[in-house]
Amino acid sequence: MIALENVTRKFGSFTAVDDLSMSVPKGQVLGFLGPNGAGKTTTMRMISGYLSPTSGKITVCGFDVLENPVEVKKRIGYMPEGAPSYADMTPLGFLDFIAEARGLDGSAKERALDRVIGEISLSSVLYQPIDTLSKGYKRRVGLAQALIHDPDVLILDEPTEGLDPNQKREIRSLIHRIKESKAIVISTHVLEEVEALCSRVVIIDKGKIVLDDTPTALLAMSSAHQTVYVAVPDFQRDRVSALFEEMQQVSVIEDHPDSKGTHLYALKPETAESVVADLVEALRLQNVKICDLYVEKGRLEEVFYAFTSSEKDVSKGEK
Repeated sequence: MIALENVTRKFGSFTAVDDLSMSVPKGQVLGFLGPNGAGKTTTMRMISGYLSPTSGKITVCGFDVLENPVEVKKRIGYMPEGAPSYADMTPLGFLDFIAEARGLDGSAKERALDRVIGEISLSSVLYQPIDTLSKGYKRRVGLAQALIHDPDVLILDEPTEGLDPNQKREIRSLIHRIKESKAIVISTHVLEEVEALCSRVVIIDKGKIVLDDTPTALLAMSSAHQTVYVAVPDFQRDRVSALFEEMQQVSVIEDHPDSKGTHLYALKPETAESVVADLVEALRLQNVKICDLYVEKGRLEEVFYAFTSSEKDVSKGEK
């Protein structure tokens, strides 16, 4: 649904997006990540037709953004950074205006308004001036205007910024409900949103793609991936320490008592294979009680840092 081919955007001598190529098919939720100034917002503005590429080609639902800008805009819902709106309008008045600008009228407009007001839970603030709304509700109004015409492509810049945990949950549920019929691009610095929502992640830095994979694959790059944390009774720590020293498939990377009368171990597998079953069986044979056990999936922030920091020591994220 979205395709970028060798897209570059320059601002004078500065290159914001540098020969970027990627595609987003129907049914995919793409997490579009990068540090501040990496080119994320510029890329999304070019996809939406707000900016023109200096070179390269962008198509949305088969239409070229330069040759058929109106057709492209019909098919895109875009919530830009900050969710700009008209501060003196009410949410209802603003959404009514957006619906008419999108070509909706009569019963079609009423159905669209009812749908997004219900989906985004805006009924309690419909008649307040937007300027008086909390940051979270302003974001929700911005999301509602992006969805009002039921677009094929949805581009969301920080969609849950300013929302409380319950509101975030509602927006995540909404995105999960609609994702099969749309191509969705989400730019966010909240990495938990990537794990919760996205089926693919693209990280860019200085206008170039530095990583393109699934969230699961990115987590596997973290040095913490598959680390096992196990707590045992403090009085059994000597027996357990000796046992772990004999196990060739793990290395003890952390070992200390905690405040619960237990001893906590962090164990790093020597390979990418899970060692949980072997650990549990070995402790059972030694009659050691397992007080707690947790397996680390990995840490996206570590991978993000490895690929985008000034040091860019990618080896930190490798097994």
